[in-house]
Amino acid sequence: MSTTTSTSKAGGSGSSLVWALKDTQAMATRNLRRLMRQPEQVVFNLVSPLMFVLLFRYVFGGAIQGLEGINYVNYLIPGIAVQTVLFSAGVTGFALADDMQKGFVDRLRSLPMSRSAVFGGRVYADSINNAVGLLVLLATGFAVGFRPENFLGLLLACVLLLVFALAVSLGYALIGLTVRSAEAVNAATFPIIFPLTFASSAFVPVATMPDWLQGFATHQPVSVVINAARSLILGDSATAAQREVLLGGSDTTSLVLQSLAWTLGIAVIFGLLCTRKYRALGR
Repeated sequence: MSTTTSTSKAGGSGSSLVWALKDTQAMATRNLRRLMRQPEQVVFNLVSPLMFVLLFRYVFGGAIQGLEGINYVNYLIPGIAVQTVLFSAGVTGFALADDMQKGFVDRLRSLPMSRSAVFGGRVYADSINNAVGLLVLLATGFAVGFRPENFLGLLLACVLLLVFALAVSLGYALIGLTVRSAEAVNAATFPIIFPLTFASSAFVPVATMPDWLQGFATHQPVSVVINAARSLILGDSATAAQREVLLGGSDTTSLVLQSLAWTLGIAVIFGLLCTRKYRALGR
């Protein structure tokens, strides 16, 4: 039976692609069912961004300066949204490392299935989880005063954030396939994600940071994606002075193209590395 399946999958590039998509769907379904059996994990993933929203909205919000007349909660929510998808994407690495540790991935390798489906299904399932978290975050934002100027821009910003999260998930997947321990995934990713998130435009304008930090904070991928989402949400309501301070003077099209370039680059590089790493397992 395995031989027959393998032969049918190797019947052509079109057939191989169909089987790869089916394998990915099967893995994603398995991962979603497994997640539903762990409701505490879902709850914890949702509580963290809500705490950040309330903390920055009501504790630190009054002390934030340099917003040039922009309502701080409107400035804050896009930053929290990117932070949310960044940290939520970490589930990909944790789950893969756990599967590796328990020998589940080794069992999958003995089956006639697409090699990319293992982490592809994981990323697919976690993208759905990210979308749910983003919806909860936006609902909380509206409850505390978030009022986007452009609802079409808000939808486009959400799509942009989810695509970025998918690309970042591949980076987490590579770490999960490499370290083989859920605890080690957290230790390996936190020193990378934490500075990228906080040394960005997520919570304060880059213009308020020290000169030596502004260059990095402006051009690193997290800031670029945040500014693109923020610009889409602000629409044409931001004045030239506000765009200069909050977005570095860049227009929406430029920011979106930059964020897509970062997203594509991250996805291609880590996607290839994940496939190569998975193929090398067990050699």
